[in-house]
Amino acid sequence: MVATTLAELVANPYAAKSYIVILSPFDGSQVTNIYLSDRGYVSGPAESPANTYFAPRVMEALNFQRSMFQSGRVGGESIPSFGTIILSNADGGLDDFATYAWDNRDVEVKIGEKGANLSQHFTIFKGKTKSVEFNDLELSVIIRDGQDSFTRTFPPNVYGGTGGNDGSSIMAGTPKPLCFGQVFNISPILVDESSNLYQVHDGPIESIDAVYENGAEITGFTTDLANGRLTLSSAPDGVITCDVKGAKPSGSYKQTVADIIRFIAAEYGGYSDPADFDTDSFDDLNTANSETVGVYVDRFTNILEVFDELANSVGAFYGFNRTGELNVGRLTAPTGTALLELDDTNIIELQRLPTSIPNHRVNVLYKKNYTVLDEETLAASPADRDFVLRESAVATASSAGTLSVYPNSETLEIDSRLIDSSAASAEATRVVGLYGTQRDVYRIRVKTQPFTIKLNDLVKITFPRYDLQGGKLFRVISLFEDAAINEVELELWG
Repeated sequence: MVATTLAELVANPYAAKSYIVILSPFDGSQVTNIYLSDRGYVSGPAESPANTYFAPRVMEALNFQRSMFQSGRVGGESIPSFGTIILSNADGGLDDFATYAWDNRDVEVKIGEKGANLSQHFTIFKGKTKSVEFNDLELSVIIRDGQDSFTRTFPPNVYGGTGGNDGSSIMAGTPKPLCFGQVFNISPILVDESSNLYQVHDGPIESIDAVYENGAEITGFTTDLANGRLTLSSAPDGVITCDVKGAKPSGSYKQTVADIIRFIAAEYGGYSDPADFDTDSFDDLNTANSETVGVYVDRFTNILEVFDELANSVGAFYGFNRTGELNVGRLTAPTGTALLELDDTNIIELQRLPTSIPNHRVNVLYKKNYTVLDEETLAASPADRDFVLRESAVATASSAGTLSVYPNSETLEIDSRLIDSSAASAEATRVVGLYGTQRDVYRIRVKTQPFTIKLNDLVKITFPRYDLQGGKLFRVISLFEDAAINEVELELWG
């Protein structure tokens, strides 16, 4: 009997697997769909696509690597996941692929049982192609998950330099600023000096809460919230800064990590379809941390860097699941019921990796000061001297006894975009609970079916060495799946 679910299929070690790959490159005139398989397949008249030949070119359907963070680290920057699909090309039948445009084009991989129809093949990956590589026998399709879309230049809009709201000629090609959540002491962009017109965001905003000249609050200004602008009533004599509550698309002010990431992905990353998002994961992150954050972008960067600033503020991570949905999560201690239990009957190789010395103190920087002033610049009576002279405020939490056990323990500093002292203190306390004690990291290779394990899943390892005899819980922080040999390599933290 043919499996009716992916879980049922991968749980059957005797099932003969069948793979289907659908590629969608630009062929020079239009996006074209290319249908391939590992065994050869013709879809039926009632299937979609109907009566279509899936050429038997697939040699290795998918090997794919995902990580929460940069390799060898827990926390910090994220990187796009990547992988490869290997196609047979000994006859040169795919040589035309070299002339196609592959960057950021859709790819889908499905798995089913041999003999199953198209509807009984289950999607195990949706993502984007990056490029293709050739040798005399094979063609390798280099694939990425959707994070590759977030490497594009950000902010996307620039001043044209035609004067007025479009900036002077010397401003042509410079980025229009973007502001998300609540930010402090930012330097607005002077768009038109003759009219004292400044801009803080390319679009509608919630409010401009205060404007300062050399750190002293002034009142002589008007706002254009629909376009993220303000106009001073007279020419300034010093440095102009302001406090702003930023982007308010369609009347909905965005201020949490989850909501800002989702908005940026939809508005600037090309993921506007609600089906592009794992909505439950965004709701869960808002439940875990709904504190206000803020980020101001007034120079060219990319979306990934902005997402990292936001996610790191609350210990979160982001990425795409196998079906191509953008999801978010938060690293927490490994407690609860394991979704997968592994022991020496299915562990092929286990390696204990070097671990970081526990941190005896965690400093969370918050309420970022976007324009640090000096004593010479300050007005006679600044609004908040202590704040404007420093890059941020700091909240601290300590782990009692850690320093006595680990004399070389260091302070972990987190450059967050949180704005509130109580929120920053709570995050510092949470993080020191995670990293103020000894944590183990293992890399294991297991003979288990791929495509069933996700990042942040809870796994239990029972092994006759390394004090794992009684079993221990871990979080999955990295995984590499190889469909060709049905093996999975995991990095586990706990």
